[in-house]
Amino acid sequence: MHIKLIAAARFIVWFALCTPAMAQQTDSTKTVSDELQFIDYLINNREFDDALVLLRQPELLTQANTEQTDSIHYLMGWTFYNMKQLDSSIVYFKKISPTSPAYVKGSYYKTFELLYSGRYAEAEVAISNLPVQDSLQQELRLFQQSTGYLLQKKYALFDSAASQFTYTNFACATEQKNLFTYRNELKKVKQRSPVLAGVFSAVLPGSGKLYAGYKGQAIATLMPCVVFGAVAVENYIKDGPKDAKFIAAASVFSIFYVGNIWGSVMSVKTIRTQRNNEIYNSILLDLHIPLRRIFN
Repeated sequence: MHIKLIAAARFIVWFALCTPAMAQQTDSTKTVSDELQFIDYLINNREFDDALVLLRQPELLTQANTEQTDSIHYLMGWTFYNMKQLDSSIVYFKKISPTSPAYVKGSYYKTFELLYSGRYAEAEVAISNLPVQDSLQQELRLFQQSTGYLLQKKYALFDSAASQFTYTNFACATEQKNLFTYRNELKKVKQRSPVLAGVFSAVLPGSGKLYAGYKGQAIATLMPCVVFGAVAVENYIKDGPKDAKFIAAASVFSIFYVGNIWGSVMSVKTIRTQRNNEIYNSILLDLHIPLRRIFN
């Protein structure tokens, strides 16, 4: 009987000591949960700066359990994504553990951000590690992989990956078909030579602009060269090479002539870059659309 009383007393003491700690832990978990719900509300209302202030509270992480820690990392990544701070968003999406409900969404958005940022080597690794839980995610993974190859103009790899599309999922079927249009458009971008454009303009001012594709600018480039060249020749014939009017006209002609050559060289590079960028922007827009349909 005496032993039983001692055991009972010990249990009462242990219970008295542990109950406040257990209650404190439960309260702490509930507090973090409430805070995360409020932060999610702020993000949904585009109050991103306020959300970041709360997410960066040191006590939030220290009081959070494993699941809540993943939620914090996800919300940080999602906030930075909405603020278009993709590098920071990638950092936090990477921290989400595979057991988290947010892992799948974070992984696919992280891959999108890597492709958008031109970090293709990292994107390829991320794509190879993407979680695939059903046919829709399999199709989305193939879509992201194909898009990555197309952005790098790796046409053979693109054709191989894109040939596996089934077009059975409404979330990305249209965008999958669009990739082939973009592929053809990229291959049609004329690979004109900047050097050849410069040579053309050296022979006939303005012709390099015409070669580059700027038809309207060709005449505008030609006229000053013709006018000041003609004035220089006229003054040379009349008064010789030492005449001030000849020197002035020849100097102005030289400026326009050299500018015409350099401008033609740069025009080829500019028009090629502009066209490529237009197509890339369309590709990246289409890359984003299925994510919004599937995860939002």
